[in-house]
Amino acid sequence: MALVEYGGFAELVLTNAAFCVPLPGSVSFTDAASMSSVFDTAWFALHERARLQCGESVLVLGATGGVGLAALQLAKAHGAKALAGISNPTKADLATAAGADAIIDLARPELHESLREQVHAVTNGRGADVVLDMLGGDIFDVAVRTLAWRGRVVVIGFAAGRIATLKTNYLLLKNIAVSGMQISNYRRWAPGETTVCWAELFRLYEEGRIKPLPTTVWPLDRGAEALAALQGRSVRGRIVLVPS
Repeated sequence: MALVEYGGFAELVLTNAAFCVPLPGSVSFTDAASMSSVFDTAWFALHERARLQCGESVLVLGATGGVGLAALQLAKAHGAKALAGISNPTKADLATAAGADAIIDLARPELHESLREQVHAVTNGRGADVVLDMLGGDIFDVAVRTLAWRGRVVVIGFAAGRIATLKTNYLLLKNIAVSGMQISNYRRWAPGETTVCWAELFRLYEEGRIKPLPTTVWPLDRGAEALAALQGRSVRGRIVLVPS
């Protein structure tokens, strides 16, 4: 498996050897392609950035996206409580299938108060130890208020549209830590850590504790059609392109 940022829509690709990951015999190319860029992002966010501990609770914002579904599985595999923050209730089954212990409704009215109420209701009033944020915007603003003492926020993306700002008094009052997460930085600057990451991911895969995301295989010569279908949301899950 080659983890390349540019030029991947080709039958032959030249890349740095450090960006290549040997696959165990039990892992198909399709499953590896489905896992790449989502499971490694979630792994580094949970373990390297958030320092997740067994028994802690993780609130995943945008939980039915690729990274979100991977994060739910990995949180459960690590013995944590997984809270799936979703805006579309019709996708709750995806989060539940990925192991979510509770569904947190991000579309509920008066979210400024209701989000914290929902999280406290399923954490015995403690709050979330970790928040993984793929959304940003107003949801980030209120999610910070759900954190427990010494909670950690990991910023992964801004799918909600607005790059959020933070009132730093929240950090002071609860000893909160906020960090960023960009997977390509690890591939470039810490290839050894990437090797460790994938070794654990493949072990969990072989043990049946994580599963690739729902995937549709399309021929490479229909790549533009596949991307249009993905953008139009007529396809659920991930798309893998294979040589025609």
